[in-house]
Order: sequence, then structure tokens, then C-alpha cells
Amino acid sequence: MKKVLLAVAALALIAGGYFLASSHTTPAQAAEKSMPKLHGIAFISGEGGHIAMVNLATMKSPTDVEKDRIVITEAGSEMEGKIAGMTMEQAKKGGGMHGAALVGGKLYAGLLDGNVVVYDLKTGKKSAPIKVGQKFCDAVVGPDGKHIYFEDMANGHVYEWDYKTMKTVDEFPIGAAVCGIQWVNNGRKAYVSDMPTGIIYVLDWKTKKVIKKITDPQMTFIHQIHLTPNGRQLWVSAPNEYDPGLKPPTHKSQIVVIDTRTDKVIDHIVLPPHRYSHDLAFSPDGKWVLIPARTYQKDSRLMIMNEKTHAIVEDISVCESCHKPNGIEVKMAEGHPNLCGITVAWGMKHKPVTE
Repeated sequence: MKKVLLAVAALALIAGGYFLASSHTTPAQAAEKSMPKLHGIAFISGEGGHIAMVNLATMKSPTDVEKDRIVITEAGSEMEGKIAGMTMEQAKKGGGMHGAALVGGKLYAGLLDGNVVVYDLKTGKKSAPIKVGQKFCDAVVGPDGKHIYFEDMANGHVYEWDYKTMKTVDEFPIGAAVCGIQWVNNGRKAYVSDMPTGIIYVLDWKTKKVIKKITDPQMTFIHQIHLTPNGRQLWVSAPNEYDPGLKPPTHKSQIVVIDTRTDKVIDHIVLPPHRYSHDLAFSPDGKWVLIPARTYQKDSRLMIMNEKTHAIVEDISVCESCHKPNGIEVKMAEGHPNLCGITVAWGMKHKPVTE
């Protein structure tokens, strides 16, 4: 009987060993499983006046100046002309952009000269500039889907704009140079980011009154903001290029996470060196974060982050990959091609036609 038991135990060990060996996942297989499988076209706005396009299914860097970008306007910098009510040195009177909203197959781009340009993805046609504000940062579709909200860096106002009538229906002041807006609680509460002050304003959306200010030592110069798909967290792009008062920076580039139930900061996600995030977008399932980031060198990048682990799993060139082979030299902003806002057409399989 004892021999039988020993034989059975041996067989069990052999079988167990076989199971462990056959179920073992190699590092390469583990990496493959951790990679995102995304489907859509990312539209990334930049100060160069065009929108770079990346197919998320392939994650190939843009290389074709005709097929991989949409030209909207001339180049222009955010730190020129009026910002937060101050007059900065100005090389050009307009141009450049920071964000675009996607509605019904059309991109509504807010420009750094306060104009709005509409680009039809089906026809490749764009409208003439429509004057709305002074210097726009982001363009966000409102909670009811009927209006687009533009945030102004020159005067700190938010513009509510009807995209059907192409007219402004409301305008109200919030901060010094606002950059992003998001809503929670079925549109009853809103968050607005104020770039130079590092403040997130919390609004009662019905009255448009500020009910709270969220501050943090690690938010000195912030940009656009986004909610997680479940609405429980607000992620703030905090590249911190300046300390308060536009002084030289002493804080790391990061994403600051706010709990929308308590309106308190709960996490700081420090980004890799030379990665200064100005916006972000979540995949529909909330598992992946797309982060366009400036390097303040010869490139801007698109990173993909695992939302749970905060690991960067993709990091591709978006500017130099196209500029270098085509002999394009960036002459503004000390030679830095600066990207900003990202808008994603989820499910779109092919890049749209360009004019």
C-alpha cells in the first residue's frame, strides 16, 4: 500500500511539474499581454498650427506631411501676446492651437488667436476662422452635447459656443488663464484648471459660482484636465514649467490625481525626464491613458500609460519623426515643436482625408 501511495505522489508531482511548465509565461509573453489593443485615430493639436494624426492600432509615428497631419492655421506660441491679462513678447499676431473638440465627424479647433476653425473629416474642407475669444487652450464638448466650451488663456474666461449656429451663447470669467474643463454629478459640478496659478476651480454649474479651490504644492503651472471614465478621479496635467509668478521651475513634471467625491489630491504620478504632459485621454475601458508630452527639445511625444500601474508601455515621436526626414526646421519657441491637446475618434480605422 505504501508503494502505491508513493507512486501516486510521484505521478502527482510529475503532473504538477508539467502543468507549471506548460503554464509558464515568458517575459515576452507577459509583455505582449500587458500591451494595449486600441482602435482609433488620435488627433493631437500643436503650436505649429496643424493636427498630428496617429493610428492607435499601429502606434506608428507620423512621417508623411500630407497624410499624417491636418493643417489648420499658421504657427504661434502660447507664451506670446496676451496671457493671464499680461502682455508678453509677440513674434506673430496669431496662429497655433491647443485643442479641438470632435462632434459629428467634424473637428472644432480653438486657436491661440481666439478664432475657431471647423474641419470636416469626411471632405477635408475647413471653414474660415470664426472670431470667438482671445487665446484658446482647450475645446471640450459640454455635458449635454449641445455646446462646446473654449477656455481662454488671455482673460481667464470660459466661452459656451453653439456649434450649430456658430455663435457664443454665454461667457463668464473664472481665473487668470484657464486651460481645461470637466463635469461630474450629471453636469451639476464642474472643474476648471487655471494654468499660471495652479488652481483647480470647482463650480456649481447652475450658478457658475466657484464653490471651492483645489490647490497642491505640486501644481505650479498646469494645463488640461480629464476625468476617468467612471468619473471618480480628475487627472490634471501638471508639467510645472514655471513656479508661481512665472519663476524658474523647481517641481517635477507629473499628473496630479484628484478624488472627485472629496475634491482632494490623492496621488502624484511623476513622468519620465523630458516629458511635459499638456493633456491626456483615457481609453473607453479606462485601462490606458494617452499622454501627449513636450520634450522642449526637437520633439513632442505620445505616451501610453497603464492606468493601474502607471507604467509607460509606449512612447513614440510625433513631431521629429515627420520634421527630420522632410527637412522641416522649427524656428519658433527656440526650435521646440510643442504639442498640446489630444482628441480621439475611438473605433475609427483609417486616418481621414486631408486637404
